[in-house]
Amino acid sequence: MSSKPSDSPSLPPIVEPTTRRSFMLGALSAGGALALRSSLAQGAVSGGPNGASPLPGGLDPKLFALHSRVPLTLETLRSSFGMGVVTPVSRFFVRNNLPMPTEQIVADPETWTLEVEGVRAARSMTLAELKTLGVATLSTVIQCSGNGRAFFEHGPSGSPWQVGASGCAIWTGLPVRLLIEALGGPVSRARFLTGTGGEKLPEGIDPLDLMVERSVPLEKGLLDCLLAWEMNGEPLPLTHGGPLRLIVPGYYGCNQIKYIRKLACTAQESPAKIQQTGYRMRPVGHTASPEQPSLWRMPVTSWLQGPNGQDAPLAPGRVILHGVAFSGERRIDRIEFSQDDGKSWREADWIGPEIGSGAWQQFTVSIDLPAGRHRLVTRATDAAGDTQPAERIENERGYGNTAWTDLALAVVVGQANQRSKKPVAAPDLSQSAPPPQTAAPIDLSPQGEAGQALFLEAEPSCGACHSLAATGSQGTLGPNLDQLKPDEARIIGALNQGVGVMPSYRERLSPEQIRDLARFVVEATAKKP
Repeated sequence: MSSKPSDSPSLPPIVEPTTRRSFMLGALSAGGALALRSSLAQGAVSGGPNGASPLPGGLDPKLFALHSRVPLTLETLRSSFGMGVVTPVSRFFVRNNLPMPTEQIVADPETWTLEVEGVRAARSMTLAELKTLGVATLSTVIQCSGNGRAFFEHGPSGSPWQVGASGCAIWTGLPVRLLIEALGGPVSRARFLTGTGGEKLPEGIDPLDLMVERSVPLEKGLLDCLLAWEMNGEPLPLTHGGPLRLIVPGYYGCNQIKYIRKLACTAQESPAKIQQTGYRMRPVGHTASPEQPSLWRMPVTSWLQGPNGQDAPLAPGRVILHGVAFSGERRIDRIEFSQDDGKSWREADWIGPEIGSGAWQQFTVSIDLPAGRHRLVTRATDAAGDTQPAERIENERGYGNTAWTDLALAVVVGQANQRSKKPVAAPDLSQSAPPPQTAAPIDLSPQGEAGQALFLEAEPSCGACHSLAATGSQGTLGPNLDQLKPDEARIIGALNQGVGVMPSYRERLSPEQIRDLARFVVEATAKKP
């Protein structure tokens, strides 16, 4: 392997300032990994009428796989990453637990207000005021904790990501440490840094059930966390948490709070469901609990980005493969490549520049490939000696998949590419606010009738977040169920497992009630088994 060039340009993790670094069935729309795995994960989002892009921020639908529109969930296609170390905003994956706020909040970003609590001089500060305390720049990977979920065989609920729920960006903002110091330091007994998102919550539902509020160790928060207002040198867009986002280098995306409204030094982790039982590593079939490991630091991983001949077969002969490797906030020491499923390995070549320990590192492999189909894998070893594993850790929600056997690149050389078949069209969920619905008479089975009552009476109520003509509900947090038409298995899976901010209903409803509720939604949307 070529050694890393010592004279390559390098940015430090933090540049110090000169003065001193789904809901409920939204889950279902992102769920159904088995059903969507072979279509959305391989094909781009279809355009709107007359080919117009239906995506916010001018995003090109051909670059992404759509997993849900409400909340917006877009996966960068493997072939769309490009070869640069920084992922452009235009190609960066999008993941939301709740519907995005309106564009009004980024129209005048300087007036955005952050409440700071758990410090000796607690107060609210505008973004304009935050900018007077200092500025720093860092580079880090943002990755959804479910990246690689599509490869789990038990079909966990949630978006069936392959490798595209990840991206590397340069973030500019105020180091959390400087903010806390300016306000007198944390209060005694504070052990966590807790961030709260500014998404609008529906009335009549316990905010703790839905709010996006996560806690990380305070030591981490004061070490390198950032309140970012720029991404890749541009004002932070709404799709990525603008006007202000908490960046936690080396940690999973669920901790990088978008539209951050409150930052607090707290003695305990957040009581919100997304912290207490969401994003926990638990065995398959087990109920989530606060005692299970929280998804904080990202472990070592790598994969090849391309080329893979997805659009047209590659020509036989010399091919330069390119990929990325990262490991939380650690640097990568070694990257290896295999074309025989790990029977033998050779070292890959680094390409620069290194832009920070939290960023991913680029590598290439130059190889001669004959005509045919090839399966190519990589494995990385970080500065602490941790090596990327061959097997994934089986868990209920399909989190943290770094198995090199799963993240393999399939390459087609010199023959027709059967994988380039036109993907099955995704349901059109382009309306973020569905039109008013009126209850429509439907024929229900006894099981469906029991489920109808549960739809209206369960806590939280399904109708508070979803639109369904059969009940007259007009919720906008989750997708329009009449448009989505989820099947019974998807509904039952999401109700049992929970997704993102959506709590599991396993302890709120009996297995029979969950089946009744699923049967009602299927019958109400006229999707018969």
